[in-house]
Amino acid sequence: MMNKFLLTVFISIFTSTLAIANQETQNIYVANISWHTAIIVPASILPDSIWPAGHDYSQFNYLEIGWGDREFYQDEGFNPICAIKALFISTPTALHLFPLESIEKTYFNHYVVALEVNKNQVDQLARFLLGHFQFNQDRKVIPLNNGLYYNSQFFAGSGQYHFPINSNVWVAQALKEAGFNICPPRYQATEWLIRKAAKWGEVVVRP
Repeated sequence: MMNKFLLTVFISIFTSTLAIANQETQNIYVANISWHTAIIVPASILPDSIWPAGHDYSQFNYLEIGWGDREFYQDEGFNPICAIKALFISTPTALHLFPLESIEKTYFNHYVVALEVNKNQVDQLARFLLGHFQFNQDRKVIPLNNGLYYNSQFFAGSGQYHFPINSNVWVAQALKEAGFNICPPRYQATEWLIRKAAKWGEVVVRP
């Protein structure tokens, strides 16, 4: 009888502890850079083990992550041929990763919106992000070219880019996976997504 009682108490304590842990919150962020949207997450939500040699992000607090057509995204200018291909042909993808020490040091962002999430939401978001990286046989992500600005890097994406899934819709998908009530295909434009995110959270950086 006593053992059964202790087991019941243990289960109760464990369940309560798990519930409290899931109630602990932290912020993620939605940021826009002109027509492009990215999601900013605490760097700790992605395991250090996935980064290849020469790409250590453990000293940074945040990672700004964007997604798009691999060829068009990595082009330094606006390449109309790549843009047309991205619209009408299913193409490989890339993720753009920019490590940040603080949210205020984002690069050319017009708006940054903070969204409060619990541990369960963070875990779901991390699984979504990891699912969009391409891994090599050593379970490391695959670097491509240097990023769009200092200290940033492109990595190979796992899926295909095809209309109507653009960078803004991808961020909307990330928010949906994190538990927010959103219909991703409706958010083709940056302004629409930022406005939607601001209804749930707080604008912490303005132009």
